[in-house]
Amino acid sequence: MAYHRIYKYSSIGRPLDPKFRTNQVVLALMPAGAGLGAVTAWLGGQSGEQVLLQAMHFFLIVYCSWALARELDPDDHVAAFISLAIALFAALTVASPGILIVFATLGLVRIVNRSTGLAARQLDSVIVMLLAIAVIYSAQSPYFGLVAALAFILDGSLKEPLRRQWIYALVCFGGTIVYLVDHDVGLINLAVPDSLFGWLALLFLLIFALNTLLLKEVHSRSDVNGATLDLSRVRGGMVVGLMAALQGIGRPEGVVIIVTVIAGIGIGMAFRKGFKSPASG
Repeated sequence: MAYHRIYKYSSIGRPLDPKFRTNQVVLALMPAGAGLGAVTAWLGGQSGEQVLLQAMHFFLIVYCSWALARELDPDDHVAAFISLAIALFAALTVASPGILIVFATLGLVRIVNRSTGLAARQLDSVIVMLLAIAVIYSAQSPYFGLVAALAFILDGSLKEPLRRQWIYALVCFGGTIVYLVDHDVGLINLAVPDSLFGWLALLFLLIFALNTLLLKEVHSRSDVNGATLDLSRVRGGMVVGLMAALQGIGRPEGVVIIVTVIAGIGIGMAFRKGFKSPASG
């Protein structure tokens, strides 16, 4: 059993405890990622301020991609590092990979799967709700409000439900409606992929959806009480991650980090099953 002082203030803020080997690797990779971002910006002739901003961006991408993969597939440590590597590659090839939406999605998934072993505090719900609304407007992704609403509804409905989450779900749903009305966007205006990357992303999302449906057991334990994570909540978190990526599939550059995380999980799943059941002959 472990109880970090951060849990006095937040139930979803999981600290990177350096006593675990995987956390040590991530802590080393974060500054390395920042260095990679800085070097690429400098080689691109960017200003000093832009070099610093890109370094910070890559620093966050290393953490967020790894952390989101760990939440979406808590039993597969290797897949998280595959996701991290693919996310870094995507960040080098996409001009403006969205990072705010990754933070918001990470918070929503943690609220649903309760990987810490604790229900969300009121402050957690407020902050994640505000992040979701910020994504709606900053990324022009109105349907992310529906994703956030789904996450809060799941937390208010699954094992040991937190009923007040329905209020936050209503606010997020309202945020989507207000944006759609204010910007005169209709529900029929959902975009479809118009590039090879978009269709590949859709393929990985389909594979992940099948993996979610076929998931039968979870072995990972919560941080605080050491209890095995609830299967329905883990699957609920996976659905939230899937929908967060799917709502932006028409403009995949905005959800590229989430998509690459899911792709890494799919690749990790394929390798894991391949080694468990190698081809004969």
